[in-house]
Amino acid sequence: MSNGKKKLPVKVKDPELIKYFYLDLSIDELVDKMQNIKIVLNNSQTDVPFDAQVKDFKSASDEEGNTWIVKKIESAEVLIHKLQEIAFYIDFLLDTLAAPSILKNINNTFYRATKVVKKATNISGYNYLVEPYRKVLTNDLVNRWLFFDEDRNPNNYMVIHNSKMEPFVVAIDYNKADLLSEELKITGNDKEFGWFRQEKTRFLTLLKPANFENLNIGNFEYRLSSLMSVSCNKIKDISQKVLTGFVSDPEVKAELVCKNFEMRRKYINEYFRRWFKDTVLEKDKDNSEYSAFGQSFLKMHQDKK
Repeated sequence: MSNGKKKLPVKVKDPELIKYFYLDLSIDELVDKMQNIKIVLNNSQTDVPFDAQVKDFKSASDEEGNTWIVKKIESAEVLIHKLQEIAFYIDFLLDTLAAPSILKNINNTFYRATKVVKKATNISGYNYLVEPYRKVLTNDLVNRWLFFDEDRNPNNYMVIHNSKMEPFVVAIDYNKADLLSEELKITGNDKEFGWFRQEKTRFLTLLKPANFENLNIGNFEYRLSSLMSVSCNKIKDISQKVLTGFVSDPEVKAELVCKNFEMRRKYINEYFRRWFKDTVLEKDKDNSEYSAFGQSFLKMHQDKK
């Protein structure tokens, strides 16, 4: 982080939640824990939501008794899913609350594994056009652009509460993350703040903000500063550790991930800072700060009717 300390554990407060999402660990401790964690398939599938069962997800447990949902993948897809695991570690470095998502070998079969977010509700059940949800989603645009994740929709976010009933947004699903493309798959519009994307989806994506004129750079400062302060060598070290034993050229792939990370973050940082200034006119400190973000969502929703 820009100041060497993470804000997220302080905000979350609850020791149980901090431990569950590994917020008490350093990035190196987290990577080591995830590489060595033992996950076994459960006999019962009652923990798996029906829509996940339809997609062939199964229930599994780690040695601490925590539930994960896992899905079998083919050997040819190992690299893709290991890269998506690296995306989770980058989210962790950027102080983003996210469901742990890793690749595990269970009984000589590869599985994509995601830790279940307990007592959670899909963000679509909330008015995510108001605080505190919009602030989280606004900053999450930085992360998803970094991963070239072009399809972030309300189904990709869950809401949980700490013991004080304060809500927190948890990012889930790295299925669209791409860390190897050397081409900028998402580019900024030079005429107005927004994105041009290669992929076209039917979902209400978070990567098409039409109007951000009421925001200032302060809304993004912590995320952008955190992004620029991450050591590229750290990204390379993490990537090599995660890929070793799964691909034939982990050093080469790790170097490319590092190179792409460096190129993308410079582009994102420059683009955001070019469009957002230090001050804006604010009609209402609590709500209008993100009104443009909400208007974008509402307009897109209306356009799809």
